[in-house]
Amino acid sequence: MKQARLTFLGLLASTLIATPSLASDDFIKGMMGAVIGAAIANSGSAAQSSNNAQRPAVQRSSRPTISSAQRAENKRVQENLNYFGFNTGTPDGIFGRKTTDAVYKFQACLNRPMTGKLDNFEKQFLDQSSFKAQANGAATLQLVAQSPNGYCGLLQKYLLDLTAPQPSAPTSTQVAVQPAPLAPQNTVTQASRAATQITNVTEVSNSINVNVIGADIQARFDRLTSELALLEQIEAHVKAKTKEVGGQNKLKAVSDRLADLRSLIVEIEVEVNQKYGTPVRPTNGNLGITAVKASEVFPRVPYYIPGTAEEGELWIKPYVSDGGTLSYDFNFTTEDSEFEKIQETIVFVTENLINLESSMVKINEWSDTAQEKGVRRRFEKVASCFPENQCQEKIEGNSSTEIVFLIYEDGATAASIRRNKGRFAKGYNLSVESGLLLAAYASYMNELGSKEFFAATVSDAELDNLFE
Repeated sequence: MKQARLTFLGLLASTLIATPSLASDDFIKGMMGAVIGAAIANSGSAAQSSNNAQRPAVQRSSRPTISSAQRAENKRVQENLNYFGFNTGTPDGIFGRKTTDAVYKFQACLNRPMTGKLDNFEKQFLDQSSFKAQANGAATLQLVAQSPNGYCGLLQKYLLDLTAPQPSAPTSTQVAVQPAPLAPQNTVTQASRAATQITNVTEVSNSINVNVIGADIQARFDRLTSELALLEQIEAHVKAKTKEVGGQNKLKAVSDRLADLRSLIVEIEVEVNQKYGTPVRPTNGNLGITAVKASEVFPRVPYYIPGTAEEGELWIKPYVSDGGTLSYDFNFTTEDSEFEKIQETIVFVTENLINLESSMVKINEWSDTAQEKGVRRRFEKVASCFPENQCQEKIEGNSSTEIVFLIYEDGATAASIRRNKGRFAKGYNLSVESGLLLAAYASYMNELGSKEFFAATVSDAELDNLFE
């Protein structure tokens, strides 16, 4: 560019020298101005080009977008951190440097790995802790005031209560509160009902024991684990008697039910772990202390009343009658009734219980025969009836119980426990498979009740003969 300007000036000078008559003052001034202006412009352009070459290119970056649901969850995390004194600034749902610093401090308070990012347990613990603290109002403020670490000390106490065994306090009062909603999560089960949370306030030490897991979930888990323990005992009982008639079929019915129970328990464990970030453990005591205690955790043997929507479960309860004989209440229970859970009770003695067991095994054999032969017509046959002296005639004053085998027009089979009161009859139907489970249950409760009755009534002479 510099060389071009020199060449241009040279040509201009030669022209002026060659044609002096044409070189007026105005012309010369104009030409010189143009040359100088061009030089200045070219110099500026060169300088700009040089600066652009030296200046690094600026790359524009767009902030990653997040969903409205994620932003709402982030905002709730920020609000919870702010509540416990870990300042995130104004909650806006965007995790910046302030929020990261607050998470560091929160993790340091709990002696957790300081990653700056909350894992699932920390999110759920923070959420539930914030709800519990706010729900307990004045009690929370009192705990914070007593703690040398303030709100951090409160969080440390919540974490300790969560991981430590739950103490029993006879002077505790229970306050039911509703937990804060949790963010949607993928679980292996359908969305569970909102759990009622129990907060135990011990009056002696004025401390708060927080049970994070919802009371209804814990109760359901306790019930299932109790049933599992009882069924495992029934399974062991049936295995010892597999050589008896129908032993293998009863064992299969119990084993199938055990598999279902274990599956349900795993589902609850996964659900609780995802929802609360903590394992669920049974809180109920040891089973098998007494036969009555074991019967209270009876396996769910369902029945239905044909032609209605009514259904329920069977419960066998052993006891000693006022006359000193071992008896069993065979109860038909239901959860649908607002007042009376036991719809009907039949008093069994040991002979009746054995009769019930053998009848259900017989009905299973008849069902196999009906399926094998392809029978498709309505048919019923009584497998047993007791007491025998009242089974012949259905007249006023007679009361009996029949165990009945049923075939329907579509080839389906079932069992029925039919109560005859004079001319009035009411049937409680159950599937053949449930009948086998009932047979195993009856056999186990008969053995358990008999052993306990024998231990309580055996004489010294009988014991002496027993240990010859």
